[in-house]
Amino acid sequence: MTDKRDNTSGTDESHANREDDKPDDARTAESRAAAASAGSGSEESLGITIPDDHVGAFVAQAFEDVERSTEWTEAVDAAIPADARGAWQSLSTRDQVIELLTLADEFDAKATALLEEIPLDRDGLDDDRYERVSDAKRLRRNADILRDGIAAGYAEGRVSDDELVAAIEAFGFDTATIAEREDALDAVSSAYNVEFRPYGGTLMTETEIETESGAPDDFEVM
Repeated sequence: MTDKRDNTSGTDESHANREDDKPDDARTAESRAAAASAGSGSEESLGITIPDDHVGAFVAQAFEDVERSTEWTEAVDAAIPADARGAWQSLSTRDQVIELLTLADEFDAKATALLEEIPLDRDGLDDDRYERVSDAKRLRRNADILRDGIAAGYAEGRVSDDELVAAIEAFGFDTATIAEREDALDAVSSAYNVEFRPYGGTLMTETEIETESGAPDDFEVM
């Protein structure tokens, strides 16, 4: 991977601001959002009404990190090594989104594994445990930047509604992966007073934890 700096500041403006009047054939999230997590076996409905014409916008907004302003090209430059760009360009947009989702999922899984290995009953963090927490936070940040980049790709018109929904359905995205990561980090934070920036996306809402000050950090090569 190549290191890419993200020096943009947080923004309240949504990447996926494409809401129009809802059509008559609006359907519930269960019909399409559940399909997005079909690969994970999740059957939990989000409990909201999503118009058929705006499923892509809903998914993109769910991926968006409101504290960041990542661009699609920034996410690609950070995640795809220069010597792999030819193969990347040969992929369809759908497959490019799947590739970024796969990388983000791998970062999340590694972050969760590192955090869950840390005992919660010690007097404090020794050097080894502190390094594990730091690595987990970097992996977590990388995953969030990639998903934010996907949301930006949709907002920029690089990824269409159909391409985004098709990628989600093929990948089988499951928000439980992020929830497990956040639970593991919250447990370590509670045990050792570790400060971290709350999850900035809209896939989760609990932010009542100790937070780091300052702007979001950059993608880091692991």
